[in-house]
Amino acid sequence: MKDDLEAIPMAEHVADSDGESTTLRAAYLEKQAPNKPGVYKMYHDGKLMKVGKAEDGLRKRFSDYYRGQKGGTAGSRYVNESNRDEIEVWWVCLPRDKCREAERNMTQQAIDGDEKLPWVVRMP
Repeated sequence: MKDDLEAIPMAEHVADSDGESTTLRAAYLEKQAPNKPGVYKMYHDGKLMKVGKAEDGLRKRFSDYYRGQKGGTAGSRYVNESNRDEIEVWWVCLPRDKCREAERNMTQQAIDGDEKLPWVVRMP
């Protein structure tokens, strides 16, 4: 797994080929996701639903989503017991200070590609 800035060129965006992917369940329960900062994408039924950053660790963020209302700070009203085992996640580790920029670039790339990102909650 590539997990530092030297291993991942940060030009315009992070390529999907630079990262890792699995189910949300495996990322959290089977500890396939590292507890390092990074950016991620969430897919449901083959569609990109969300782009996000995890400055405090990817496994922690995926844990928050998987557990939903039972704990964590990043729970999503869109992830619940009926769909959480069907969600695919992709991630790449980055230094904490690069996560915000990478998330912004990945979001813009998705929007430019006509992705709707229905699970992204934008703050005013």
